[in-house]
Amino acid sequence: MEEEKGRIEAQREYTGENRVDPLISEYELSEDYQVQWRTLAAIVALALGNICAAMSNTTNTVVRSQVSDLGDSALQSWIVNSNFLVTLAFGPVFGFLSDRFGKKWFIMVPAAVGVIGSVVAGSAKQTMTIIGGQSLTGLANAGCVIGVPAALEVSPNKYRPWVQGFVMAFTSFAVVAGTLAAGDFAKVYDQGWRWSYYLNACVYGLTTVMVFVFYHPPPTGLRRQEGSAISFLKKIDYIGIFIFTGSLAAFIIALTWGGTTYAWSSGQVLAPLIISIAGLIGFGVYERVGTTEGIFDHRLFFNRNFPILLIVCAIDGMLLLGVNVILAQQIAIVFTSDTLKVAEYLMPYLAISAFGCIPAGYIMGKMQRYRLFLVLALAWCALFTGLMALLNPDRLNWMFAFSALFGAGTAVTTVIPIAALSLSVPSFLLGTAGTLSVCSRAFGGIIGITIFTAIYDNKLSEVLPGDVSQVLLSDPAIPASSLSTLLPQVLASFDTTNPPATLAAIQGLPAAMVPACLGAFEDANTYAWKYVWIAIASLVAFNAIVACFLKPVKDRMNNHIESALEESEARQKQLMN
Repeated sequence: MEEEKGRIEAQREYTGENRVDPLISEYELSEDYQVQWRTLAAIVALALGNICAAMSNTTNTVVRSQVSDLGDSALQSWIVNSNFLVTLAFGPVFGFLSDRFGKKWFIMVPAAVGVIGSVVAGSAKQTMTIIGGQSLTGLANAGCVIGVPAALEVSPNKYRPWVQGFVMAFTSFAVVAGTLAAGDFAKVYDQGWRWSYYLNACVYGLTTVMVFVFYHPPPTGLRRQEGSAISFLKKIDYIGIFIFTGSLAAFIIALTWGGTTYAWSSGQVLAPLIISIAGLIGFGVYERVGTTEGIFDHRLFFNRNFPILLIVCAIDGMLLLGVNVILAQQIAIVFTSDTLKVAEYLMPYLAISAFGCIPAGYIMGKMQRYRLFLVLALAWCALFTGLMALLNPDRLNWMFAFSALFGAGTAVTTVIPIAALSLSVPSFLLGTAGTLSVCSRAFGGIIGITIFTAIYDNKLSEVLPGDVSQVLLSDPAIPASSLSTLLPQVLASFDTTNPPATLAAIQGLPAAMVPACLGAFEDANTYAWKYVWIAIASLVAFNAIVACFLKPVKDRMNNHIESALEESEARQKQLMN
């Protein structure tokens, strides 16, 4: 009891000039806390929350099928980004609140919302309805991602790398299954992409039930400190929440519209972009001087690892989320348009990444070191993402090999940063820190997808019209005067789900020219994707340099248990405060 009181006093001393490092206040239990079935069942249930958020992205692998069936291809990017936008805006808010009011209901209720959102998207008759459903699942994911910090805090500190490895491996296997299922549904059934959403609805529903049955935590560390829900309501950072969510929403809107719906130089893009940048700067100033316990609680910054790991997670998000979307698109354009084969071709990368998560957590837990391991993994990823620039339509085996090899590296980058972050911040702020790290990844992913798509589009438009023009003019049967008519039709055919059939139907285009046009398209794609992979490799190499400045966390890998689920002295203390 005295240890817990000392910990609470240390938290309370964090005001004014008399500030103490909150990490010092985490005591090491004198008893040998035993992890048993209650904890293991809860970890599985909480891991399902993270699976919900990850599996919601598997529907993005069949986005082309969705807009092909329902139309409004100009809205395609919103199917993906509407989910991310809401998760980004509300994730840190839910994490902030869950540290104060408890994590259980902030996982369960959003998971139930995810059931509704998935059903809405799956039953949609128009693309805008899918976007509405995806917005609801984004809100659901903002809560479901709390499952990761919740799983970490129910285990002793020294076991957190193992727990993180298990959670991410479980999640990765589910994503592999979901990706294969999405491709299979789209291929086998008419409008089969709908079943991907219905599958996700089942996972959200299962998560709601499992968390309700198996997760029964004591009051949070901050709740044990303050004791009153009313005091928390008075302390909620309403101003910061408003500025933060509004600024992020404006930023994502600008990125989504830029270069697709509107030109980057248009007022529709510049206005929200300028507003968002000004808002985020204002938010940073407010969090620094206007409050100490806002979304970016000052106690998170006593250790330099937290801001460094947020940067690492953001760039890693460019790799993980960016590659998931970009690689699927490249396979569909360069190697096969068969949706099931696209999913199968992703398997070497996804499977190796999944299998590597548990060994990554084991190595960190066993060695109690992580920095060199993380730096080497990032350098490894940089090498093999760089080699992906050598791909062309005749090098499918190279794609399998290189993607599998950098998949091994992403297993480490998926597990280690979050495990290290959980040991670098006060455990009573794990919800806030965890959701901020997840949102950093999502934020990086959105920026990465935007950057990589812009590079691809720019490089493709740089060479494709000229290459196709040369092909058309090489046929004496095609007069130069008809080029202005044929060229736009040929270029438009490459955006359809079946370019060969579309090309064959173009009036005035000889059948013998169809293979040559497709060859020009392949050559232009090889050129464009090369620069995308060079950009990815450069960013990952920079991330390896950033990771060199991380501090060790060995002294924090002790017996401290933030949220005891097993019947024990620790749980009794936490229930009494």
